[in-house]
Amino acid sequence: MSEKFEIISRDFYSNCLIEAIKAKLRDWQHIKITCVSPFDNEVFCPHILWSDGKYDYDFGNEEKGDQGILNWTLHKGHIRKRGLGFNQRYKNVCQKWRINHRREFFK
Repeated sequence: MSEKFEIISRDFYSNCLIEAIKAKLRDWQHIKITCVSPFDNEVFCPHILWSDGKYDYDFGNEEKGDQGILNWTLHKGHIRKRGLGFNQRYKNVCQKWRINHRREFFK
């Protein structure tokens, strides 16, 4: 699933949960948080995204792939801004990936 995004921060050490919580604390009335289960993610790690009702955001780094335990802890990345609705579409794609992957695994 490739959709255009804009990098709106410099690279820094954090993770998606910390950045979503920071966004919620800054604007608790408007920020909606979306969580992708580690079981739905290609990389066994939860992914937290957030939306302000105008745009969708997440913290990540492109093309780093599975970094093992670093996916669950602090790692270098940036905040990405995407069109409204991306977060739910991403979650749906991840859930479909899990269903298809399970089918292949249990054949």
